[in-house]
Amino acid sequence: MKKHHLALFILLLLVSFSSGSMAQTSLSPIFSDLFLEARADFEHNNFRGVPSPDNNIVGFRGGYFHLRMGGELGGGFSYFLRQRIIARPGSTALFDNTDFLYLNYQASDHFSFRIGKDALYVGGYEYDAPPIDVYFNSYYWDEYNCFQLAASTAYSFADGKQKIGLQVAASPYIYSMATHPELYDKEYTKSLLSYNLMWNGTFGHFNTLYSVNMFERKRGSFMNVIALGHKLIYDNWDIYLDFMHYSLGTDDWGKCFGLVSCANYKVLPWLNLFAKGGYETNHSKYECLYADHANGLSDAHNILARPETDSYYYGLGVEIVPTSCNDVRLHCCLSQYHNRHPDLGNPSIKTTDRSLYAKVGVTWFIDIHRMVVSKLLK
Repeated sequence: MKKHHLALFILLLLVSFSSGSMAQTSLSPIFSDLFLEARADFEHNNFRGVPSPDNNIVGFRGGYFHLRMGGELGGGFSYFLRQRIIARPGSTALFDNTDFLYLNYQASDHFSFRIGKDALYVGGYEYDAPPIDVYFNSYYWDEYNCFQLAASTAYSFADGKQKIGLQVAASPYIYSMATHPELYDKEYTKSLLSYNLMWNGTFGHFNTLYSVNMFERKRGSFMNVIALGHKLIYDNWDIYLDFMHYSLGTDDWGKCFGLVSCANYKVLPWLNLFAKGGYETNHSKYECLYADHANGLSDAHNILARPETDSYYYGLGVEIVPTSCNDVRLHCCLSQYHNRHPDLGNPSIKTTDRSLYAKVGVTWFIDIHRMVVSKLLK
């Protein structure tokens, strides 16, 4: 028994030195959530368009490797950590590879307060999903610098079915050196902020994730985001529809938005089929030219949408969870992307890039807390 206790102590000591959003975490007692999770894929990407007329990529790719830990500290305090275990260190800050590292205080049955590294309070179900569960996605999903240092408060209604959250956080327009080395010590040090108001509700089978967001692009200049997520959930199927609207000015309505939908159908307890698709467009008059963005002469003013571009995608997939082990998940999916934008050689005409992605992979979850507790109880 002493050896088991020593092994547990060493494990927790190592965890302490290693390094979703409101809808993603549930915490109780101190190590109720202690996980390692990973995903690996075999991919075939066929890209036809600019810059290469024929570009094929085939190979294995490590997707995600996370440490997840959370629980109660007592006195109404709880914590949560999700750390991406990456070979390279953070480039600009200690928390570069940390998704979540926050302290939560439950002040009453209705009010809670949170501070630390957190997801920006943005609506929509594609945005809210843990990245390890997303096999193909919209352009905006890839471009969000959504994990930022933040302070927030939330109010839960008496019926337990609705919650409103208010958050002040670093703006996603703050870049890391890993993504924009030319802006290091420029944008990063401007202390740009975002202001985020989120409401989520559960009404029988119908759920919502709505938000209104103001992202500071430069001091005193903002991009507005309205994100509306809707989801129907039944016993063996569910479907969501997300709508995102962006505006760089007060008269910029209807020029830049996105739609995403995904449906799941559980044919058997171990077999899930899903279909997903989306449409995104950016024709804001305040945006830079596509050619300048493509040639690296200008960053997009809306970092979540490509300038002068209309994009749509669709795909199908299968998930298999072996009945003998619920901690393993196999997946296979096929998706097609189309991006229509001005031709670089002649901006007066439009050209379309097409990309076909095939992916086969496995996700596995190591519930350290459950394994250690079961060992100690033997």
